Amino acid sequence: MRRLTALRTHLAEVLGSIRGNDLGYSAEATILTGLLAAIGLTVGGIFRDEIVAAARSITFTG
Repeated sequence: MRRLTALRTHLAEVLGSIRGNDLGYSAEATILTGLLAAIGLTVGGIFRDEIVAAARSITFTG
């Protein structure tokens, strides 16, 4: 657990020291957005069949 905390602290320091770009988005925000997208794609890839089956079983009434 200490190694994970130390890694997270180090990562936060490194990402916090990166300067912002000209578009107003910080490099930290861009990196974190990319990480979140990668996590989403990974979860989608792992649970793809279950997600598709659930989507097919949806019925709309009204």
